[in-house]
Amino acid sequence: MKAEIYNALAALNRGFEVVLESLTILQNEGVLTADYVQDQTPFVEELRAGLNHLIIEKLETREAKDWGHFGRMKQTIEARMKE
Repeated sequence: MKAEIYNALAALNRGFEVVLESLTILQNEGVLTADYVQDQTPFVEELRAGLNHLIIEKLETREAKDWGHFGRMKQTIEARMKE
């Protein structure tokens, strides 16, 4: 399950890259103006950054709990092995 979350986050970011690359291609082909692409880029990047921030904040909390949980398990095993 954890890998699926990180894969989804990576896919989300790749999707934003595709959007930005597509805007650039459309600009290079004369479909969109440079000003339009330049004006839209901050909106795309703000949305990406906001989503990344929200997701990573939630993941940080989850990872901290997992770290503590598995750290305690490791300590228990290490103590048992010393006996």
